[in-house]
Amino acid sequence: MINFLMAACGAAANTAENVNAGCYNWPVIKQIITFFGWILEYIFKFFDMIGIGNIGLVIIVFTLLVKFVLLPLTIKQQKSAKLNSIIQPEIKAIQNKYKGKNDSLSMQAQQMEIKQIYAKYGTSQASGCLQTGIQMPIIIALFGALRQLPLVLDVLAQPIKAIADILAKSGLDFSTVSANLATGVDLNNRMSAIYSLSAKGWEAISSMLPAAQGAQVAELHNKILSVNTFLGMDIAQTPLNLIKGGGIGVVAIILPIIAGLSQWLSFKLTQTKESAASKDSMSAMSNSMGLAMPLFSVFLCLTMNTGLGLYWAASSLFQVVLQIIINKSYRKMDMDEFVKKNMEKAREKEERQKAKNRKKKGNVSAGTLISAANTNAKVIEKNSNSLASKANVNVNQEVKTDINAHPNSLAAKASMVSQFNKEQGEVIEDGEIVQEKTKRKYKK
Repeated sequence: MINFLMAACGAAANTAENVNAGCYNWPVIKQIITFFGWILEYIFKFFDMIGIGNIGLVIIVFTLLVKFVLLPLTIKQQKSAKLNSIIQPEIKAIQNKYKGKNDSLSMQAQQMEIKQIYAKYGTSQASGCLQTGIQMPIIIALFGALRQLPLVLDVLAQPIKAIADILAKSGLDFSTVSANLATGVDLNNRMSAIYSLSAKGWEAISSMLPAAQGAQVAELHNKILSVNTFLGMDIAQTPLNLIKGGGIGVVAIILPIIAGLSQWLSFKLTQTKESAASKDSMSAMSNSMGLAMPLFSVFLCLTMNTGLGLYWAASSLFQVVLQIIINKSYRKMDMDEFVKKNMEKAREKEERQKAKNRKKKGNVSAGTLISAANTNAKVIEKNSNSLASKANVNVNQEVKTDINAHPNSLAAKASMVSQFNKEQGEVIEDGEIVQEKTKRKYKK
C-alpha cells in the first residue's frame, strides 16, 4: 500500500514540469527532502573518500538505512497484523451472529462487539493504516530526494550547472530537445531536464552546438556518467530507454522484474492462511491488490529513471528479507504467551485511562465546588454590601430627620438631649447616666 501511494505520487510528479511540484513542495515533506539530501551527500562523500563513489551504491545504502530507521514501525505493523489474524475467528463469529440483520440497531451492536474484541486484544481495525500514515511523509520525502539528486549532490550539480551555462550562452533554442530547456525556465528545472536527458537528447544537443562547445558538453557529460553509471546503466535514464538502446542496457530489465517479484513475494509472506482461504469482500480486494501491485511496480520501474527503479527494487528486496526474518521469529514464538502479554498491556492501558478519567472528573468536581463557593461568596458579599448600604441610608435618614425636625417637636427635643449628653460624656441606659455613675464610683 505504501509503495502504491508513493508510486502514484512519484509518477504524477515525474511528468510535472516543476521538479518541486505537488506533494514534494508541502511544508513538512520539503524539510525532510532537504534533510535526506544532506544524508545522501555525506554517504557519497564517504564512498568517494574510499575510492568507490557511485550514485547507485549510495541509493542502495540509503534505502537500507531508511528501512533500518523505519524498522520499529514495521515490526509494530506486523504485530498488529498478526494479532488481527488471530482474532479473526471471534470477529467472524460476531459477524455470523448478526448475519442478515441490516437494521441500524443491529449494525451498531455488531460494530460495538467487534470494537470490544479489538480492545480486549490491544489492537484496532485501523492499526495498520496508522502505521502507514506515519511512514507516508518519510517515504514520499525519500522519493522526492532521489528525484532531486542533481540538485543535492555537488558531484552532479557542478557539471550540470556548467552545461546549463553553456546552453544559455549559446543563444540557441533547445525546447525541441526538452520543454524544460526553453528560455525563461528556472535553473533547477533546467538542471533536472539536463540530468534526465536520453542518449538521443545528448546527441541532439551536441549536433546543435558549435564543435568547441559540443566538446565541452561531452566532457562534462562523461564526468556525470563516471559517478552515475551502475552495472553498466546510466541511472538517470529510464530502463525502457536503456533497453531500446540495446547492448548492456538490456540489463535494465532486471530492475523492474526484481521489483515486481519482490512485491508479489512480500505480499505472499504477509498473507495468512485464513485470509487466503477467505472469500469475503475485504480478502478478495486484498488478493486483487496482491496481484495488481507487482504489475504496477513493473510498469513504473520501466518508465521512471533507473535510479528510482533501483531504490524501489532494493526497497522491495529488503522488505522480503525482513518479512522472512519476522515470520521466522513468529514461528518460534509462543503465540498464546504473545496474545496474553498483549491483553495484559491492553488491560493496563485501560486502567490507566480509567484512572486518568477519574482524576479528570475529580478535578472537574473540585473546580465546580470552588466555582460554587466563589459564587456564594460573591452573593454574600453583595448582600452584605446591600445591608451596609441600607444601614448607612437609615443612619443618614435618621440624622437628616434629627436635623430637619421642627424646633418644637419631640424629635427635636430628643436630639438636643442626646447631643448634650454626648458633649458631657454621659450615656443614658435604661434612664441612668452610665458614664457619670462610673466617674463617681472612681472618685470614691
